[in-house]
Amino acid sequence: MRHALNILDFPCYHGIDLIANIRDTEAWNKALDAKFFGQGDKFTCDDWDKLLGNYSAIADLPAILFAEELLQCYPNSKVVLVERDIERWYKSFNEGIISSIWHPAIRIIARLDSRFVGKLASTSERWTTGWMEARSKSEMQVNARPKYKEHYEMVRRVTPSSRLLEFKLEDGWEPLCAFLGRPIPDIDFPRVNEAAALSEKIRLIAWKGIKNALRTSLKVSSAILVLVIVWWVVGGSVPRREH
Repeated sequence: MRHALNILDFPCYHGIDLIANIRDTEAWNKALDAKFFGQGDKFTCDDWDKLLGNYSAIADLPAILFAEELLQCYPNSKVVLVERDIERWYKSFNEGIISSIWHPAIRIIARLDSRFVGKLASTSERWTTGWMEARSKSEMQVNARPKYKEHYEMVRRVTPSSRLLEFKLEDGWEPLCAFLGRPIPDIDFPRVNEAAALSEKIRLIAWKGIKNALRTSLKVSSAILVLVIVWWVVGGSVPRREH
């Protein structure tokens, strides 16, 4: 869906964009803390403008968790609710998201790389415990389908019917373009293998985290080595007392 909206000249903020905009995790963490944990002030429309002002659409977590708040701030916006077979969605979500969040290697990398993977993990941990109400992989798996249904019910409840399109990807360009007031592009509707794309993104995230962790460890090792050399030089230059 993200690719289709971008083609239609609606720059779309997707969860994947956090990879290139890692500083955004701080803002999302504040928004998540306020909404789900009662910590800090809830986001104002000005806050949303600062975070999403360069985009015309949002998709994916964590942005979709604020659908009601965003509709209040942008009352003329339209909502495209992509209908998916829940079991196919669950299979993709479980294999791509749940398995990655709780993968031991990813969790270790997040601890070692606080500058990148750790920041991404800090955001996913908040919506995992806050929205999914899960503190383990098994809890997340159990809660996934009910939360999916709950989210769709919420979107239908808060969106005026005149501004809501219930859309299936196989419907292609025609209903989407008619709803959004855009001409039908001269290219095929994008069909992306989401599981493969997500798997590749996770691999790149993990690899970048490993490289960051190695750089940090090398810096620490170098600093320790310098201290040892200084200690040895200074210690070696101290005159011995004569007895």
